[in-house]
Amino acid sequence: MALFESASEGLLACDPAGRVVACSLEAARLLHAEPGDVQGGRVVDWITQDACEHVTGAAAPAGLGLEPGDAFAREGGGLGRPLDLRLTAVDTPSGRHWLVHLRDATQRVKAEAHLAHMANYDSLTGLPNRLLFQDRLKQAMKRARRSGTPMALMFLDLDRFKLVNDSLGHEVGDRLLKHVATTLTACMRQVDSVVRLVDQEGFTLSRLGGDEFTLIAEAIECAEDAALIARRLLEALHSPFRSGDEEIVVSASIGIAMYPNDDVDLDGLVRHADMAMYRSKSLGRGTYSFFSDDLNAAAAARLSLESGLRRAIERQEFQLYFQPKADLHTGEITGVEALIRWHCPGQGMVPPDKFIAVLEETGMILPVGAWVIRAACSQLAEWDRMGLPPLRMAVNLSARQFRHQYLASMVADTLRENYINPRRLEIELTESLLMEDNETNRGMLENLSRMGVRLAIDDFGTGHSSLSYIKRFNIDTLKIDRSFVQSLPENNEDVAIATAVIALGRSMRMNVVAEGVETQAQADLLRQLGCDEMQGYLLGRPMAAPDLVAWLQARQRADAARRGAYGASIDPMPLVDLGEPAAAT
Repeated sequence: MALFESASEGLLACDPAGRVVACSLEAARLLHAEPGDVQGGRVVDWITQDACEHVTGAAAPAGLGLEPGDAFAREGGGLGRPLDLRLTAVDTPSGRHWLVHLRDATQRVKAEAHLAHMANYDSLTGLPNRLLFQDRLKQAMKRARRSGTPMALMFLDLDRFKLVNDSLGHEVGDRLLKHVATTLTACMRQVDSVVRLVDQEGFTLSRLGGDEFTLIAEAIECAEDAALIARRLLEALHSPFRSGDEEIVVSASIGIAMYPNDDVDLDGLVRHADMAMYRSKSLGRGTYSFFSDDLNAAAAARLSLESGLRRAIERQEFQLYFQPKADLHTGEITGVEALIRWHCPGQGMVPPDKFIAVLEETGMILPVGAWVIRAACSQLAEWDRMGLPPLRMAVNLSARQFRHQYLASMVADTLRENYINPRRLEIELTESLLMEDNETNRGMLENLSRMGVRLAIDDFGTGHSSLSYIKRFNIDTLKIDRSFVQSLPENNEDVAIATAVIALGRSMRMNVVAEGVETQAQADLLRQLGCDEMQGYLLGRPMAAPDLVAWLQARQRADAARRGAYGASIDPMPLVDLGEPAAAT
C-alpha cells in the first residue's frame, strides 16, 4: 500500500464493476479531489474520454467504460485537466480488477496544440495557411455539393508588393501584410464573420504565402454576391498604411471561381481562381474577374506557349535576323540590329512580339538573352572574316536581363572571345529602364560604359527620360520611335517631335537614329532635320545572316556601278533596291 501511495503517477484501483476501491494521493490531486471523495464512486464519474480524439481504438473493458489513451478529469460539470491513461488488468478470486494509471498531460497537450497551430496557421498574420486552407476548401465544397448552395473561391494578390519590399525593406513589407490581414478580417466581419482559429461556416480568409490571400465564401446566393464581397474587399484596402513618413495605399487583384458552377475538383477550382486573378492583373490591377471558359482557353494556350518555348531552348530553335541601318547623308551601311525569331515546328517563323513577354515573365529571357548576345557577336566576327565592312551590332536588352548580376562579365567574355572591339556592340535599353534610378542599374550602366560598349535609348520619346540620366551615363545613341516617324512629313506634331529629338541629340553629341522609315519622303525630311541614321523597310527588312550578306554585297556592287556612272559625287539613295545605274547624261 505504501508503494501505491508513493507512486509518481496517479493510481486508481477499480473493481470489475468499475468502482474505485483505492485512490492514490497523486490521482486525487490530478482529479482535483480528496482520496475519500473518489473512493466508492464509479471511475467514469471522475474521468471522461468523450472529447478525446486520440484513444487506442480498442474496446473499453466491460464495466470500466475507459480505454487506454487520452482522457480528461471531470470538473464542475465540464472538462478539467488533460490526462494520459493506461490500464493494467489484475485477476483476483473475486474477478478481474483494473489498475488505472494517470499522468498529467497538460504540457504535452499544449505542445501538441502549439505544433498544430504552427502547422495550420500563418506565423505572420495568424490566418489559416495553405494546408488548413485546402482542408477548409475541401469541406466547403462538400457542403456546397450537398446543399446545392453556391460558394465562391477568391484569390487575392497585392499589386506591386515587390516594389514595397525592394524600396522600403522586408520589415515594412511584413507590417504591410499584417495590416492587410487585419483589414480584410475586419471587412469580412462587417459582412458576416471570418473563420480564424475556430471552425464555423461562413468565410475563411487564408494566407497562402507571399502577398497571396484566399477567401472561401460559403452559402452565397449568386455570383453577384461574390462580386459584392470582392468590391468591399478592394474598397477596404484603400485605407492607407503608414510606415514612418511613408504612406502606402494598397490595391489588389482578385480572381473568383464559383462552385459547383465550375464543375471541377479542388485543384481545378484553385486553378480557375488563380487564372481569374491573373486576368485581373492584365486588366490593369485593382479589380476583380470571374473565371470563364475563354479565360481557360487563353490559359491553356499560354501554357502551351511556355512549354513550346522551353523546348525551343533545348532544341535551339531560335534564330537571329538582322535589320540594316544606314547613314542618312552618305547612304553607307553603318550597322545592323539583331532581332530574334523563333522557328517553331508546325508554325513556321514566330515574330518576337508573340513570345518575348512570356520569356520575360517566366525568366527564360536570361538564357535566351545570353544566347542572343553571344550569337550576335559570333556573327559579327564571321562577317569580319568574310571581309565585309566593319559593322556595329545593336542588341536589345530586357529589364530582367539588364538586372542580372553576371551580364557585364558575360558581355566582356563574349567580346574577348570573338575579338570584337567593344565600341562595335551597342546595347539598346528602354526609357523606363533608364528611369529606374537604383544602385543595381547605375552599377550596370557604369560597368558597360567603362567597358566601352555603346549605349542606346530605344523608342525614345515614348517614356519619360530625364536629361540628367542621359548625361550621367554617357548615352551614345537616341532612337526616335517609329510612332513619330510613320506620319512624317504630313503630321506637324510629329515633325516638331522629330525636330526636337534630333536637336537634343546633336546638342548632347549623340547619334540619332530614326526607326520605322518606310518612304523616301520620310528619309528626305529626316536628313534635312539633321538625323544621322535610319532603319526601316525603306532600307531593308530583317534578314537571315546569309540573305544579309547577299544584300550587302549586291548593294556594294550597285554603289560601285553608280559611282562609276555618275562619278564620286552622287545623291544618297538608301532604298531597298537601288536598281541598275542609269546611263550618264
